[in-house]
Amino acid sequence: MKALHRILILIAASGLFALPAMAAKPAPSEPTSDVSEADIGGEAFIHMKLEFVKFTLDGKEWENHEYTDNRKTLVIRGIERSGEHTVVLSPREAGWEPFTLVLKPAEFKRTNVAQKGKTTVIAFRSKHVVDFAKAATAKPAEPAKPAEPPAQ
Repeated sequence: MKALHRILILIAASGLFALPAMAAKPAPSEPTSDVSEADIGGEAFIHMKLEFVKFTLDGKEWENHEYTDNRKTLVIRGIERSGEHTVVLSPREAGWEPFTLVLKPAEFKRTNVAQKGKTTVIAFRSKHVVDFAKAATAKPAEPAKPAEPPAQ
């Protein structure tokens, strides 16, 4: 019985010494380096009247995108900001012409997205409003009238 009592005392004593060590908070880590603004990709916000418009960026499909505002705003993320890019927007609805939009480096403006304490999240955004033109409806050609035989 005394042996069990001593074991319980040893377990309790070791737990008391371990408890303050577990409760100690680690020192806050210092940031190793700041991110260069040149390394941050751009975001293009394209507002439209049509939903779920298909698009290509420089002739390629782009996966880093989302639709917001009732599927009428296309947000393309991770765009390199050092050169011009061509976005071709193709409506899924019939009767509308595709629209070509050129994104220029000067259009990406620095924006503070969030700030918590000394940490600031920034983004470079360009905003555009696109108005699609109605497709020209080709009228079917009228069949040619048979030539009347000359009167004799």
